[in-house]
Amino acid sequence: MQNSRSKISTNQKTGQTTIDGKEVGMRLWIGHVTMDFVEEKDIIIRASSEEDFHERMIAHHENAARQRGYEAGYMSIDFAMPKEEFDAKG
Repeated sequence: MQNSRSKISTNQKTGQTTIDGKEVGMRLWIGHVTMDFVEEKDIIIRASSEEDFHERMIAHHENAARQRGYEAGYMSIDFAMPKEEFDAKG
């Protein structure tokens, strides 16, 4: 008399389940993906001019990306002005 039960096993390393040696369910997939994130915030730094602010922000952007293991991408500066002028307008 033959047993009707199937042999179900799960690979402890990959999590792949097999029934009678045949892979079932989800499998491991690999893909190369490029992701782009947007971080938006007000940043206050010491700078001597608007041009200096832009240069320092580019350096800040590159350093922040490198520290997170990313490649620096697009950066946009909506405005730049001395903080006391910004506070006076508030």
